[in-house]
Amino acid sequence: MWERCSALAVAVILLGAPSLGLAEEFAGKLERVDRQTVTVRGGNNQSLILRVDGDNRVQAAPFLGKSVSVDFRNEQGECWALGFRSIH
Repeated sequence: MWERCSALAVAVILLGAPSLGLAEEFAGKLERVDRQTVTVRGGNNQSLILRVDGDNRVQAAPFLGKSVSVDFRNEQGECWALGFRSIH
């Protein structure tokens, strides 16, 4: 009986826990760099607008108009850019 209750408690904790906010990746052309956001246009004319802090904004600027891969994280419904890499 104790094992069954323990397993149920662990399952409830794991399913009810908030997501870990794992990083994701998006590839496309960096179209716009604003004060608080960047816009990346991917395949099939998909567009992704990501929020950036000051450091990531400076890191993104040299890639404007170029193909990039962007690492980002979804935090409370907002996508935040974590890093930019050139696609050759």
